[in-house]
Amino acid sequence: KMFAGFLLCLCLAGLVRPEAVPPTPLRSLSSKDFQLEFLRDLANFAESQAEQSLNDYLEQLERNPGNADHMQELTGTRSSSKFLPKVTLIKQVMDAQPHLDTDLEHISVLRNLVFLNRLKATLRAARDTSAQEIRQLRIHRLCQQFDRPSPPRRSGLINDQTVGAALEQLNLTQRGEGNTTGLDLNQFGMQLYERVKLSGAEIIDNYLQILRGLIQDIMDKEHPDLVESSSQLEKMVQHLDEMLSTRDFFAKRQKVYAYLERHLTADYEQLREPESSELHLTEQLLAQLKAKGLDLFVIFLFSNFEFLEQVHQHWTQLLPQSPSLLYDENARQLYDIQQLYENFMLDTESEAKYQAYSSALKRLHERTVEQGERSSHIFEMLNNAAQNVGSITFNMIKGKCQELI
Repeated sequence: KMFAGFLLCLCLAGLVRPEAVPPTPLRSLSSKDFQLEFLRDLANFAESQAEQSLNDYLEQLERNPGNADHMQELTGTRSSSKFLPKVTLIKQVMDAQPHLDTDLEHISVLRNLVFLNRLKATLRAARDTSAQEIRQLRIHRLCQQFDRPSPPRRSGLINDQTVGAALEQLNLTQRGEGNTTGLDLNQFGMQLYERVKLSGAEIIDNYLQILRGLIQDIMDKEHPDLVESSSQLEKMVQHLDEMLSTRDFFAKRQKVYAYLERHLTADYEQLREPESSELHLTEQLLAQLKAKGLDLFVIFLFSNFEFLEQVHQHWTQLLPQSPSLLYDENARQLYDIQQLYENFMLDTESEAKYQAYSSALKRLHERTVEQGERSSHIFEMLNNAAQNVGSITFNMIKGKCQELI
């Protein structure tokens, strides 16, 4: 009883310590990222605790005069933030020391090193599984779009002829005094951006997290062919972490584009060298993708499709639902683009309907740039996404959907 009371006092003391870490904010059980965020917090806590224990034991090994030959290596590894080198060095130093097979401390250290490696791998596998499930759910939802019955068609595009006919039918030949305010294109763009910025950032993050996971797996396995590329891999992870930590959707997207522009040409030139370490790195990335059953090109196609769908879902909600639509040039252009999108979605194999839709988006983006609209960035992103989703692309997506569902 005394021992149980002592433990209770320790627990309570831990709870009321001034330096105690504040509790993690409650995560909603309905969040699709609940598992990933939960596992990330768990992994961060486990890695932090493991690093402290590993560094403490490395320091003990440094104080042992029998390890004088390993002193520099022990000091360097202890100051490093890498997990695997700490585990490997401790095992190497201990194996070099004379010990009995019944030495309990020696056995315990080795058992705990194996446990830490196994725990790290288990948490990584759990995160990979959860992320894969989310990707499959998103792809499944998108694929269902092709199996739904076609919605009833709206009226056609709004042009000078249809506007004139409608006004004549309504016995309206000019704007009324109450219809002097037209749709603000800049405000429409800003509202549209606010509605899609979180989901758009999630789409980019999903892609970046896949790449980061692949690179981290390669680093953890320490391939002999990639020893010379270790610093480059670390820099790539740092760049990816920087992009992932960027909260704003457009700023995140711009960082991704800037990174690709800076490195793509140089990397391509290096890959042409037969003995280049870049070639070995690419081979390892492809091997990791194959092992995990991932196809980055297919994921890229689905991501563009998903973004377009989300944008146009909000686009139609923001369009004015009143006769003023007939008067206003901005509203008419936005309405036409929505109609062209819906027409293409009803017949995704039609190259003509795709060209009509993508050309209209391009004209809108060019117009917002010429007018200096602050919201031109959302139309730029939409225009770029549309360039990657054509009739050929949709046929590829449909084929992939038939394989997955």
